[in-house]
Amino acid sequence: MADQKSAKKELAKFIEQLSEEDAVRILAFAKSLPQKSDQKHSQKTRRQKSGQERLASLRDVVRQNPEKWNVDSMAEAYGLTRSRFSVLYKKTFGASPDKEKREFLNQKARELLSSTDKSVQKIAAECGYNECENFIRAFRNCNGMSPLQFRKNAD
Repeated sequence: MADQKSAKKELAKFIEQLSEEDAVRILAFAKSLPQKSDQKHSQKTRRQKSGQERLASLRDVVRQNPEKWNVDSMAEAYGLTRSRFSVLYKKTFGASPDKEKREFLNQKARELLSSTDKSVQKIAAECGYNECENFIRAFRNCNGMSPLQFRKNAD
């Protein structure tokens, strides 16, 4: 504390000896330096951006192979609990990780139905469904039609 007081006194003496022009320059320079709170905010912003980039990268990996992922495995890969991960994911992307996984699966199923002649049963298995009926039900809920109707409409 005593060192701070003596440093402030020395600084005050130094400033008194400066010309007005030099004092204005030093003051302008001092104002341009980030304050402690600015530095904390800047560090927090960088951490958030880094976290969002990691989350977006994980999201891209899930989009490529949604059948291999569930919310627990996503949370584990990201290093958070399931509940904390779900909150962060929804805050970042506006949808829950489970909902987006279902959308990614639906996109994959539609792509396979329109670009291949694989059976609905094989496509269901590729999309990670153990029961074809569950796949058909999920597909109908998302698209308003069965996989076979979708395939006919896609032709």
